[in-house]
Amino acid sequence: MQPFNLEQFAAQARAMQDHVAQMQSRLESASVTEEAGGGLVTVSLGAQGRVQSVSIDPSLLDPSKRDLLENLVAEAFTNASSSMHQLAEEHMRPVSDTISHLTGLGNAGLDRLRKM
Repeated sequence: MQPFNLEQFAAQARAMQDHVAQMQSRLESASVTEEAGGGLVTVSLGAQGRVQSVSIDPSLLDPSKRDLLENLVAEAFTNASSSMHQLAEEHMRPVSDTISHLTGLGNAGLDRLRKM
């Protein structure tokens, strides 16, 4: 087993910090668009789940379709929120893999840390 190399560890930590900053920057400019009802309602979300736009097909503006419209907006928002969360996880996965490697925690250890 090789002795612990503090300089190498510090260099890896700096590289990881740079990588995290890059991922955060990418996520700040990321957006997702999801739909419901076969495209009758679309919702676009930006960074941190901010709603950028909502599009509603005019055929749903009939007062008798209010319940349907409300359900489709909720579904589209939920889909977009889920997509944004997945996008963030995908961007940050290399960082968590690096942390896992550097600390020796492994995925199970990282999962426990995420739940804290």
